[in-house]
Amino acid sequence: MILHLKEAFPGIESNCLKTISDKHTFVFEAENVLLVSSKESWHLHIENKLNTDFYFIQNDNCVMKTVKGGQCDYVICNNQEVFFTEVKVAKGNQANHRKDAYLQLENTFKHYSKLINFKPYSLNAVVCFPSRRRIVKASASTKRKEFKDSYKLNLIEGNYISFE
Repeated sequence: MILHLKEAFPGIESNCLKTISDKHTFVFEAENVLLVSSKESWHLHIENKLNTDFYFIQNDNCVMKTVKGGQCDYVICNNQEVFFTEVKVAKGNQANHRKDAYLQLENTFKHYSKLINFKPYSLNAVVCFPSRRRIVKASASTKRKEFKDSYKLNLIEGNYISFE
């Protein structure tokens, strides 16, 4: 996957890409991504049960600059799975934030899929809302079906990603 990303986005390594081999990675959503310890405040937990490298791409305002309708925050992947991830930390109407997140995930996937053949990969779209507990929730069934049928993306709502 990493080779496809480097071909599609030649400047990705400058500040947009991190290679991570840790078993547990915790993400705090800020202006720029912060990787923090489990004892600090975090929004997303990534567990790497495979003990191999995975790649964390700062997509928003790094790989993709401003796009009408927005773009997701991160693309997190290894050589088998891809997680297009949007973290929503703003207070307020969660339904509106969810709708915005769906649009941002769709825009990002459409942009990437023009440049990368995703056929051999398991594809996921993650909407993350902050929580102290590890949450994995299937999103609304209509939207989940739409993402699966239109883009071959598994739509997940939660704050946990696992490579296994």
